[in-house]
Amino acid sequence: MKCNYCSNEAVYHRKISNEYVCKIHFIKTIEKKIRKTIRKYRMFSPKDKVVVGLSGGKDSLVLLYNILELQKRYSDSPIVEAILIDEGIEGYRTESIDIAERMCREWKTPLHIVLIKNIFGKSIDGLIPNLKDLNVNACTICGTVRRRLLNDKAFELGADCLAIGHNLDDQIETFLQNIVRNDLKQILLHPPNGNVKSDKKEIIKRIKPLMAIPEAEITLYCYYKEIPIQVTPCPYVEGYYILRKKIQDFINILGNQSPEIKYNLLTMNEKLIEQVSINYLKKELDQKPKKNGVCKVCQMSCGLNRDICYYCELKKELNLN
Repeated sequence: MKCNYCSNEAVYHRKISNEYVCKIHFIKTIEKKIRKTIRKYRMFSPKDKVVVGLSGGKDSLVLLYNILELQKRYSDSPIVEAILIDEGIEGYRTESIDIAERMCREWKTPLHIVLIKNIFGKSIDGLIPNLKDLNVNACTICGTVRRRLLNDKAFELGADCLAIGHNLDDQIETFLQNIVRNDLKQILLHPPNGNVKSDKKEIIKRIKPLMAIPEAEITLYCYYKEIPIQVTPCPYVEGYYILRKKIQDFINILGNQSPEIKYNLLTMNEKLIEQVSINYLKKELDQKPKKNGVCKVCQMSCGLNRDICYYCELKKELNLN
C-alpha cells in the first residue's frame, strides 16, 4: 500500500482517518498534530518560558523534543528546561535518569534533577514501610509528591507553563476512572488541555500537548526518531492500578472494533467540562462560602471542602519535614 501523501510505501495505517502513511509522513503528521493542539488551546506563545516535566519515559521525551523544535523557530524564545523528579526507586529510576541525561545532552537542554530524599530525608523506597497503617499506596504518595515538586521547581525556574507528557490514552483512562468513581469535581478540575488556571502565581499552568496522540503512535514515533524507551517497569505499579488496568483493557477492546472511540471520549470529556464546569463550581462556592480552597499550611490551592491540601496531609501522616 502506498502512502496517501507521496509515492513511498506505507508503514502505518491510521484507522481513525483511514489513511496510510510512510515513515516520513507518519512523523510529520504526529508533529503537526502536536503543534495543532498547542495552537488550538493556546497552551503557550513563543515568548513563554516552557518547562517540561521529564520522567525519562517515551511520552515526556517526545514532548520535550517537539517543544524544543517548535521554540527553535523563534529567536527570542526563552530556553526550554526540563525537570526530573528522582523518587529513589532502586532498580528503576537509574535507567530513566541515564536516558534523560543522555537525551538532554544531545538536545542541549538544561536538566534539573530533584531528589525526594534530599527534601524529605527519605526516598519512596524508604517511605514504603510507613504506608502499612495508612490507606494509601506507593503510587498515591509518589504522584502527589511529584506533582508538587514539579510545580515548585517550575516556579523557581520562572516558568509560564509546565508541560507534562499525558497522551490520549492517559487522558481518557483518567476521565473514565473519575466517572466510575462518581468524581465530577476531578473531571472539571483536570481538563484534557491542562489544569484550571489559578490566580496564585505559585501555581504553574500545566499543559498537555500530547493529549490527542494515542500511546501506540507515540511508541512508533520513538522507534522512527530513535528516541530510547525505558524497558524497566516501576516495581510498585503492579497491583495498585487494578481499576485503571481494567478501564484500559475495556477501551482497547472497544478501540479495536471502533477506532474512533478514544477520540469520542476525549471530545465528551471536553464537552462535559464546557457545559457543566461554570455552574457546578459556582454552586460549590455558593454552598460553602467560608471555604476558600487554600491550604492553611502551605497556602497553595486545595479542594473547596478542605482546610489542608493532600500534599501537606500526607507529609503530616508520614512525619516528613
